[in-house]
Amino acid sequence: MWPNSRISDEEINRFLDGELSPSQRSDLQARLAQEPERAAEVFAHAQRMEALRSAQPRRAFPPQATVEKARQLERVFRRKKLVAALKLQVAAVVLIAVGWSANSLTVPLRQGGKTADETFILAARDALKVAQLNAGPDRGNEPKQDKIERLVGAVNVSMPTLPSVWVVKDVQVQPWNGQQSLVVTADTPSVGRITLVAAPMNGEDAVPPTPATDGRVPTVYWQSGGTAYALMGSAAPDRLEVEAKQIEVATRRNIAPKTRG
Repeated sequence: MWPNSRISDEEINRFLDGELSPSQRSDLQARLAQEPERAAEVFAHAQRMEALRSAQPRRAFPPQATVEKARQLERVFRRKKLVAALKLQVAAVVLIAVGWSANSLTVPLRQGGKTADETFILAARDALKVAQLNAGPDRGNEPKQDKIERLVGAVNVSMPTLPSVWVVKDVQVQPWNGQQSLVVTADTPSVGRITLVAAPMNGEDAVPPTPATDGRVPTVYWQSGGTAYALMGSAAPDRLEVEAKQIEVATRRNIAPKTRG
């Protein structure tokens, strides 16, 4: 571990804004590997902001003052974690406000043609769907297992029965390649805190647990049927692979009846 290695919000903001040097980015990525939950959060923020920026065609030369104001809004958006923390009704208002700020950066909808209108509307509806899924029923705290079961059906993925020794800390839906993925964060006795991502794939396949070799966040990935999985954590890849193989076996058992039927 690095001394005083807790990653500050300012470092995250500079990372997302592209203000770090290559060596600083590498150092921050290595430190994020020690905080898989934070790493998943940073990745989700980057996806959301990129989706907002690409929803409409940009002007060739947007006014610099407008660009800077939009960047300031994005930084406030990230620091306060609005989408993650607010209730559904407030989140919808935030989406509308961010839509107006994005519009100041780009060609106005009426000048962008029908395609720009439709693209923006679809992106806004996708964002609203994610907010609705994460908010869930309005009846107090939803048990984690109940939330997993509800979201599995909503995002069209398979999720095995998780090991009984896992303590699930968080369950969220995140955007994924035009669809949604299910992200489960849990504490485990064997490999510490981990994040399991289940994402829908276009075709079915069988890929065994395989460690990623890019040397960044320790990750083991595999596919069973129409769902792909990634297990991430701070433990060594070989230890994550052992944990992943146990989940992979449970996954194959879960999809077996569907295969036979």
